[in-house]
Formats: sequence, C-alpha cells, structure tokens
Amino acid sequence: MPLVSKTVEVEAPAETIMAIVADFESYPQWNEEIKGCWILARYDDQRPSQLRLDTSVQGMDGTYIQAVYYPGENQIQTVMQQGDLFSKQEQMFSVVAMGPTSLLTVDLDVEVSMPVPAMMVKKVVNDALEHLADNLKKRAESLS
Repeated sequence: MPLVSKTVEVEAPAETIMAIVADFESYPQWNEEIKGCWILARYDDQRPSQLRLDTSVQGMDGTYIQAVYYPGENQIQTVMQQGDLFSKQEQMFSVVAMGPTSLLTVDLDVEVSMPVPAMMVKKVVNDALEHLADNLKKRAESLS
C-alpha cells in the first residue's frame, strides 16, 4: 500500500499543534473515531513510548498497540506493534512553522490483513487521513 499524505495550513503555532498530537490521552475529545487512549510506557524523559488505542472507524472496532517515536523537531511517529485489521500501520505527524500559521502534514502507511481491493483500501485510508487532519486543524485553531 503506498503512502497517503495530507498537508493543511493551520492558523496556530507549531508548538500548539505538536502539543495536541503529543497529548494522546485527549484524542477522544477531538477525534470521535478514538474511543480511548492509554499510555502503556514512557521514555526516561516521560514522553509516551507506547500506547493502546481503541477505535471505531466506519463501524469497525479495533484495538491497537502503538510504539511512539520522536524522529525530529516537530515530528511524532507512531508504528503499530499489534492490532486488528492491519498488518502495518505507521503515521507521521510533521509541522513546519510559518510565522502565525503552520503547515501540518500527516503521512499514513498501512497494509490491511484482510483481502480488500487496493483501490478500496486507498479510499478508506485517504478518507480517514482527511478526517484526522481536519479534526486536528480544528482543534489547534480553537485553542489558539
């Protein structure tokens, strides 16, 4: 499955956006597809290193264990370690500050564990990515 990416301009500082992305336990407040999120482990600096996410996407419930990485300034990556429906799920949130606004890019790379036509998977993943980026944008702008 090819990488799907979405970039949006957000009327909020990069720090605000990254704080929202890093506040995993608050995801259910701004993304109705996330039913619960729990931090399972932390790095020595107390940033989350592993999460459990319970989701409901288009009527399909799932539970996922995600590793969390911080590959660069204003970047957070999650990589599925265990989960339903997918054999691979990796997300990268990247933010570039541009004065009073920021560019948010969300990259998503998935492989499904069930036989589904690639075109259908791409549409569902693209819709989910669009929904996620738009909800994150709305949350950041409402807090700025």
